[in-house]
Amino acid sequence: MKVTLIHLLTGIFLVSVPMFTGDRVGKKYGVWAGIGSGIASVPLAAGVLVLFYRALNRQTEEHRREYREKYRYVYRVLAVPADPRNILKPDGAQLMVGDYGWEARPIRRDDLIYLQGLSPRWFVVWHAGFRPDQIERIAPKPCSQYDWDHTWLDSPPPCPYPVQERETTAMGFPV
Repeated sequence: MKVTLIHLLTGIFLVSVPMFTGDRVGKKYGVWAGIGSGIASVPLAAGVLVLFYRALNRQTEEHRREYREKYRYVYRVLAVPADPRNILKPDGAQLMVGDYGWEARPIRRDDLIYLQGLSPRWFVVWHAGFRPDQIERIAPKPCSQYDWDHTWLDSPPPCPYPVQERETTAMGFPV
C-alpha cells in the first residue's frame, strides 16, 4: 500500500485529538479522567474525518459530472496555436499536428476550445487552447479523462486516443 500525505495527516489527526483531549482533561480532572476522555474522543475524531471525506468525495463527483457533460469530444490537431500563452506543456514536451486532443477545462476565459494531449498511459503531455479551424472533431469521448480510476496507477488500460507515439515528458494525470 502506498502512503500519501493525506494518509499521514489523517493518522496524525486520529492520534493527536485523543492525546490533546486526554492531556487537557487529565490536567484539570486527573489522570483517569484524561485517559477516559482521550479514549472517548477517538470515535468523535473518526466521525469528523468520515464527514470530511464524504463532503470531499461529493464535491469531487460533482466536478467530474460537470466535466463529463461539458467536455465530451476528442479532436485532432490540424494546426498548432501560434500564441504560446495558450499552451501549457513541460520542457521537452511537444504539441504536434496530428495529435489527438481530449476536450478539457479551459486555462483562461476566452473563446478557444481547450484540449489535453494524453499519452498512452493517460499522462497529460500538453494542455492548449485552439480556434475551431485549428482542430477537427473526431468522436465523442469513449470515457472521460476525469473519471480515471486510481487503480490505474500501476497498469492503466491504454488511452484510446493518445498523442502520436514519441518520447516526451508529461505533466502527470488529468485532474
